[in-house]
Amino acid sequence: MKTSFINDEVILKNFIGKIANRFGYKIIKISSKVDKVDEVTKKSPINRNSLDDINKFIIRKSEPVIFDVGANNGQSIKRYKKIFEKPTIHSFEPVTDEINKLKEKYKNDKNLFLNNLAVGEKIGNLDFNINAKSSHSSFKKLIPNTTFIKKRSAQAYVNSEKYTVKKIPTKIITLDDYVKQNNIENIDILKIDTQGYEDKVLLGAQNLIKDNRIKFIELELIFSEIYESPLQIYDIEKILIPNNYKLFGISEAGSLISNFIFQSDFLYISPDAYEDFKSNSPYLNN
Repeated sequence: MKTSFINDEVILKNFIGKIANRFGYKIIKISSKVDKVDEVTKKSPINRNSLDDINKFIIRKSEPVIFDVGANNGQSIKRYKKIFEKPTIHSFEPVTDEINKLKEKYKNDKNLFLNNLAVGEKIGNLDFNINAKSSHSSFKKLIPNTTFIKKRSAQAYVNSEKYTVKKIPTKIITLDDYVKQNNIENIDILKIDTQGYEDKVLLGAQNLIKDNRIKFIELELIFSEIYESPLQIYDIEKILIPNNYKLFGISEAGSLISNFIFQSDFLYISPDAYEDFKSNSPYLNN
C-alpha cells in the first residue's frame, strides 16, 4: 500500500512538473528542514541561496547606505526596507514615469533619495531606449527577432517591431561624482540592474572601487543575446578583481540552451568586508 502511494506521488509530481515547464516555470521542493539547527553554528541556518540572507549576513547594520542603480518601479527599495531596519537608499532611475510614482509613494520618506538620472562611466547625455515593459528599457538596443522579443511583445500586446516605444535623451552621472557632491564616505551595498550597462556603472565608480569604499556589490548579468553586445563575466571582473574584490556568490546556474533568458545575479565583496566575513564565519578556518 505504501509503495503504491509513493509511486502515485512520483507520477503526480512528474505530471505537474511537465505542465509547469511548458509555461516556463520550474517546481522547487521546499525543504521541511529549513528550521533545523545547523550542526556547526548551533543556530537556524542561513539560506545560502537567498540574496536577502546573504546581504544581511555581510552587512550587519540596521542603517546601511545602499545605492539602487536601476530602481524601475521600486522592487529593490521594497526589498531592502524589508531586509534592514532603517536603510538610507539612493535610487537612480532614468524613466520619468517610474520615478514620479516612487516619489508619490515615498513622499514622506526622508531616508530615500530618488534621482531621475542614469548612471554610467562619464557625465553626459545619451539616448535611452524606452521599451513596452519599462524594466526592459536600456541604453542598449534590443536584438530583433529573438525568442525574448517575440514573447515579450505578445505579452505587451504590441508588434515586436514596436516593442521599443521611444528614445529619450537622458542625463548620465557617475557614482564617483555623486558621492563627492553629497559627501558620502562609503557605500555598504551597490545594487546594479541596468540591462547590459553594468560595466559602465562600475567604470564610473573607479575611485570608490579603488579605495574599497563599496563593501558589497550585487549586479545582474544577462548572457543571452537579448541586447546588443551582451556582457561577459570578464567585463565586470577586469574592473573589480585588480582592486581585490572577490566573487562571493552567483544566484543560479543555467545555459543558453535551457534558458531563453539566461541571467544571474553576481555578488562581489571588498577585501575588508571579506576579512570581516571570515572572522565571523564558522565555516572557515581562521
